[in-house]
Amino acid sequence: MTGLSAKNIEKLGAFWSSLAPEMRKRVLASANAAAGRDPAQAGVAQLLEKLDALAAPDEGALQRKRLFAPLDPLTGNPETDPPSRAYFSPGFLSGLWAWFEDADQSGFSGAFPASGATTENWQAIRVRAGEALKAFLESARDDRKLESRIATLWGAGGRETADLAATLLIHDTVLKDALRGIPEEITDFDPDLCTHVRDVYDDVSERAPDAGVWMLLLLMTRLTKTAQIFRAVEKIGRRSDDQLISKTDLAAVGDAVLKDAEFYATRFRRAPTSIEEADEAIAGLACFVTVTVGMTREFGIRKDGQWGKTLFALRAQASADLEKLLTGTQKALDAALPEPKKGKGGVYVPVPCPDEAVIVRAEAQLRFLGGAGEWASQAATGSVQKKAEDAAIAALEECCGHLINVLQHSDGETQQLASAGLDVIARLQEALGQVESASLTRRRNAAAMAA
Repeated sequence: MTGLSAKNIEKLGAFWSSLAPEMRKRVLASANAAAGRDPAQAGVAQLLEKLDALAAPDEGALQRKRLFAPLDPLTGNPETDPPSRAYFSPGFLSGLWAWFEDADQSGFSGAFPASGATTENWQAIRVRAGEALKAFLESARDDRKLESRIATLWGAGGRETADLAATLLIHDTVLKDALRGIPEEITDFDPDLCTHVRDVYDDVSERAPDAGVWMLLLLMTRLTKTAQIFRAVEKIGRRSDDQLISKTDLAAVGDAVLKDAEFYATRFRRAPTSIEEADEAIAGLACFVTVTVGMTREFGIRKDGQWGKTLFALRAQASADLEKLLTGTQKALDAALPEPKKGKGGVYVPVPCPDEAVIVRAEAQLRFLGGAGEWASQAATGSVQKKAEDAAIAALEECCGHLINVLQHSDGETQQLASAGLDVIARLQEALGQVESASLTRRRNAAAMAA
């Protein structure tokens, strides 16, 4: 066990940390007992002791986790998570915690209860923390030095983000009560649940007007299909007057969905350079289509409306970006094809395979081209995708045929070059999603080399 590599120890540590504390305790007790019976097992027990020490968070980390628990559903990485799931970044929360711990700034140092305190204790602490933060932000409005300090502490947009954090902390009890009984994951926002949400929303808006919108945005994080949040918007809007849709709470919901759509659109704005990037782009396209199409299906979006103008402009731009990406695949494929050249007497002569980087780039773009088929038609680029995919398939088949012909009528270095070219063709076919064609290419290559 002590001979494990650093990488394997890291993996073991991650697994150990994922276990419940009680489970770690039992395993550790067993390891120590085994070491008592057999000294050769002492190394195992020692390693687990070290891992357990690393897995146990300190009191400060536990306090921070409890304080910021209401912010968890809205905390994520802005680079990889949509805006509706990343109002707060881990970096922002670190800066906010540091502010709370600094007694000279917040007056809050030492005011946090032990991690074992009751839920009621923590809810009261969150209210006090939120109010202290609100007071600090208010005091900075006419103080340039404090405003500068806020930017240093929490970055660009730090004031708005901190104000939101304060709102959620102050209204933690109201929001927790509102969401109690609502499933953590909602695969279908059915009419009964939608009616319940409307009633809860009305109650929250009366008890804490600032919290109404955040009740809906927190609910949105639980929806498998984000656009279904408009079922609640429609239900709430119909309950009141026709102009309610333009009021702050409901407008903020539509704005949040549109920001998510814009985020997803950036995922396929440039050509992928690896299979991983291609998969991310396909996932982005799928989410973009699901959100934007879902938005129009779930709600009466007008082209001249406050959301419609943004939505239709976004879809138009996304279609243009997608068309450019799809049509550009042929250029990447041409560069990667080991196309034989015609020699004397019209006989095809194989050429060395392109550089690996060129092949990988073509694989990435072909992967996206093949994966985009399911979604391109809903993004108004179905015909472009089909045309580009058919052209790629034809180019691969033609090159494959030439190389097979060379392979069957040559030997030595010429044969080796043709075989290597067929390996590239199979990779490109597989990337495009032509799995059976890739398998056939490999079998024909092997058969010809064995003949």
